[in-house]
Amino acid sequence: MKRVLFILLAMVSIFASAQPTLERKGSTAHIVANGKPMLMIGGEMGNSSASTLEDVQRHFSYLHRLGLNTVLAPVTWELIEPEEGKFDMTSLDNILTEARKNELKVVLLWFGAWKNSMSCYAPEWFKRDTKRFPRAHTMNGKPVEEASSLSKNVLEADKRAFCKIMEYLRDNDKQQTVIMMQVENEIGMIEVPRDYSADATKLYKSAVPKSLNDYLQKNKKSLHPYIAEKMKANGGKTWSEMFGDDIYTEEIFQTWTYASYVQQLAEAGRKIYNMPMYVNVALNSRGRKPGQYPSGGPLAHLIDIWHAAAPAIDVLGVDIYDKGYKDWVAKYHLPNNPLFIPEIRLEDKDAMYALYAFGHHSAMGFCPFSIEDYPLYINNVGNDMSGMDLSQDDQLNAFSAKQEKLSPIAACYRMLRQAEPLIIKRQGTKDMEGVLLTNEERTQDIITPDGIKLTVKHSYSLGWEPGSKEEVWPEAACIILLLGKEDYLVIGSGVVITYSDDKDARVGLAKCELVNIEDGNLKIKRHLSGDQTHQGRHVRIPVGQFEMQHFRLYKY
Repeated sequence: MKRVLFILLAMVSIFASAQPTLERKGSTAHIVANGKPMLMIGGEMGNSSASTLEDVQRHFSYLHRLGLNTVLAPVTWELIEPEEGKFDMTSLDNILTEARKNELKVVLLWFGAWKNSMSCYAPEWFKRDTKRFPRAHTMNGKPVEEASSLSKNVLEADKRAFCKIMEYLRDNDKQQTVIMMQVENEIGMIEVPRDYSADATKLYKSAVPKSLNDYLQKNKKSLHPYIAEKMKANGGKTWSEMFGDDIYTEEIFQTWTYASYVQQLAEAGRKIYNMPMYVNVALNSRGRKPGQYPSGGPLAHLIDIWHAAAPAIDVLGVDIYDKGYKDWVAKYHLPNNPLFIPEIRLEDKDAMYALYAFGHHSAMGFCPFSIEDYPLYINNVGNDMSGMDLSQDDQLNAFSAKQEKLSPIAACYRMLRQAEPLIIKRQGTKDMEGVLLTNEERTQDIITPDGIKLTVKHSYSLGWEPGSKEEVWPEAACIILLLGKEDYLVIGSGVVITYSDDKDARVGLAKCELVNIEDGNLKIKRHLSGDQTHQGRHVRIPVGQFEMQHFRLYKY
């Protein structure tokens, strides 16, 4: 009997690990692939940068050297189904083959009916046949270059191609190279807040679907404040009666149509190969109104509509190209939505943003856009190589060992890859905190679980480093992990940490070491004391350096 039970448990275990999964811890989550939890320390490729074998071979080998463990790569409908009913998986197979060669995991981005609102990556046969595959319309009846989210023909054609991809992964990706699927890309209506076609307008004037109404009533205590307020001020059966007669209600309606469409794609795909799926969002920023930004996308204030209509979607991922990074990530790390940043503007300061996302928000992943364009090295004066018209291979050989220095994202990613198991273990707990210092906020206090106050300041605040007299300081950031009682690991750049106790005891620095992490264990690179810690007064990582330091404190 015990033997039978053991075999059954083993079979369950094998079945459970047949595809990647999403493991949740409260409001945080991470991917589990090949039975191993992981963070997506990655980057997203440019929209057409994985369309040929030559591109994929060149870029993937470079991204491996850059330090990524995950690459977000598009698969486009026009390449998957160039002729209606005839499928070609060459572009997908290229991605799988080269990812495995370069020890990269892949998040596939399905550019199907919509990419950044438009139907630009749909096949030519689809684009030309507007009678079978209708477009959405403006208020004056003008069609837009956006497929109708209400058309059964559009849905079935898109779904057929999407399901072919899922079948291919099920049958050809036993290695779990692909760990997550993005369904469509930055979905949303442009020009107008909703589709004004006759079919859409008829639905808009009809009653709100019972399934949505039931969801909102069942979850009324936990609704996003925006939706709760819209419902409080109104009442009734139709969309305008329930939410008010304005363009923001039209956006809620359009959200329902998009999310319902995406649900049908995701649900069909997961029946074939049940892996994590997400949608990404173009932000409602800079004072724009629905239609000026992509209306109806998976925006934070519309999360309840997406959850009601698309339960097969695990995460709303936020694409950040605007100022106010801290505010944006806070909007998308919600009790019912773990933080995932599939796109962010490619800049050196992304290194600091990544530390903050993983440390403070226990993010699933962080992925700058067009990552293949980012330099691996900068010279020791601090100038990057991106303006020197060098190929990726030339960058690798351009400087001597004495001169070369890893670029900020590359240096940061190497630390995150080493610390990944320690970070995952502390996700969603008080044993980890992330700090991001900006010109508006140059200091932050942390009270650790063992009652010690750590004050984190910008290292320029000491006045010792070049650049500290400048008016504008670069961003600085760190992750602080509690390893044991009064025992810490700091991972970061540009920070100085002091320590105190609210009670009568004073706090001193018992030990400080520059470390690497190998197989989950700290390996000392250098013992730090004296000038490095200002005779025990602080722990410091200067601007421009990316280090992991292990330090222990004591009270006296």
